[in-house]
Amino acid sequence: MKKLNKIVFIDDDEATNAYHKLMCEKTGFGNTVNFFINAESAITFLKSIGSKDDFPDLIFVDIYMPEMNGHDFVKEVREMPAFNSGRTRIAHLTASLDIKDLIHSDESEVKHYYFKPIKEQELAQLINENF
Repeated sequence: MKKLNKIVFIDDDEATNAYHKLMCEKTGFGNTVNFFINAESAITFLKSIGSKDDFPDLIFVDIYMPEMNGHDFVKEVREMPAFNSGRTRIAHLTASLDIKDLIHSDESEVKHYYFKPIKEQELAQLINENF
């Protein structure tokens, strides 16, 4: 199993973040794993990264969050100078069963879409197939 340098989770549900944190600690999928409870704080963090080599390998973002949703977050991240489109993968997380979310994710070219919480096997497969 390849270990990623940086993984970021953005979710306003603290219980989901706690689950993902425990899973990441147990599995060791990432050297550094950051958690944010809103998109704005994650945007501030990502904007502080000055190099494409330092940008996270993998970003998970909840679709439904107050103030900035996951779709708007993805648009903003892709415009950042340090965003590495050749290396960074973005995945949507959701608890919604609304097909419109999957369609919108596909239209915004988010290729990875998971129901919360992401399972260890799903994360392992995502890493194995993309890195």
